[in-house]
Amino acid sequence: MSKHASAWSFMRRFTNARNGALLLIFVLLVTYAALPLGLALGLETGPYYVTLAIVTAVAVTSLALGAVTPLLDPWFSGRLPRVVINAVYLNATLWSVFIIFVFVAWFTAPQIPLVAALGGADPATVALLREQFLKARDGWQSSFVYINAILSGALIPYSLALMFLHGMRGRWLAAGFFLLFCVSFVEKAFFFKAALPLIYLVAQGLAKTRLSPRTLLVGTIGLLMLVTFFAGSGSLEEVSGDPFFSVSYAPQGGLQHLIWRSVAIPLVTAADAIRVLQEQFSGQPLWGATSSFVASLFGMERIEFERLVFAAQWGQNETGTGSSNSVYITEAFINFGWSGVVIFSFLIGLMMRMFAVSRDEAFRALWPLFAFGVYTSGLIGLMLSNGFILLFSIALFVRIRVANTKRVSSLKNAIATH
Repeated sequence: MSKHASAWSFMRRFTNARNGALLLIFVLLVTYAALPLGLALGLETGPYYVTLAIVTAVAVTSLALGAVTPLLDPWFSGRLPRVVINAVYLNATLWSVFIIFVFVAWFTAPQIPLVAALGGADPATVALLREQFLKARDGWQSSFVYINAILSGALIPYSLALMFLHGMRGRWLAAGFFLLFCVSFVEKAFFFKAALPLIYLVAQGLAKTRLSPRTLLVGTIGLLMLVTFFAGSGSLEEVSGDPFFSVSYAPQGGLQHLIWRSVAIPLVTAADAIRVLQEQFSGQPLWGATSSFVASLFGMERIEFERLVFAAQWGQNETGTGSSNSVYITEAFINFGWSGVVIFSFLIGLMMRMFAVSRDEAFRALWPLFAFGVYTSGLIGLMLSNGFILLFSIALFVRIRVANTKRVSSLKNAIATH
């Protein structure tokens, strides 16, 4: 087997939705269990790293149990009735709303962060503009952050996956427009929402494109480094002498900053979330008060926990909107204790199994996006604010009707006989 064929085979297995739960468990164990234990043994980290490692061990055990539980499998058997929606109408509705929203957001922003960065604005100015672009809006524009999350979080990526899966006209134009919006406010990993589903489809041989998985992956990494540079992290900083796994570490250049933000900061933020819970709330569960939806549903005062963690790590920014999100495990533990960790993890395992057993390849293409979401943020916000509850509803109750289904079937048969 040639090196090219071997690499293609590896990418196909690596991105396969049936391996998604196992890959997620491995990444969670390494980042939030093995590394914290190693740091606790070698550094003066306090008890929070050990707590994080124990909580993670419980979480992945429950997640694995959910991933092998066939509770929802009958919904994907093809025998239960579903609501039929034409893909053309679905795409037209989603993209009409999204395009209108994007242009309104661009024209009402004080300045587009990417334009400012290209014009030579300093990192502090770009960071402030990034906060003002969506988060710091007031009045009727305060809804922008929620509209963006619902559309960009799952629905538009699903629509793009449908378009590339079935070779629909305008797919590259739509992908380019979505990518431009994603990078326009210089949010470092936001464009993953466009890239990850496409990487899945290309790796599985289901996308009508000549791009190879390697080309797409290299392009994604390169774009991530470029956005990191525009965000102001590409400039050299004075060496601080602080350890790599700390918020005060000063990375040297874009690549080092990218690795630090991808590995060290998620771990440190998760441990700091447990620390803030202990120091400011005496370690008592917050019972969902960190979620605006749950707090309003049960008449509780909303606790801006992510902003408290951000302030404890960096000090709050000028707009007061700085927030430090962390892995779903800490959200579950902070709000509902050990029982929350078990229940949340079991549900995530079930949802990862849904990706594995579904017959809808466009839906399956979003498993990397969902896994990345729970790796970096809470489950409640991911489901409610980022539109994944709508995506899973589509997977359970809707059948998307597409005219050219024969092409997808022929691709699957070709792959099976390859």
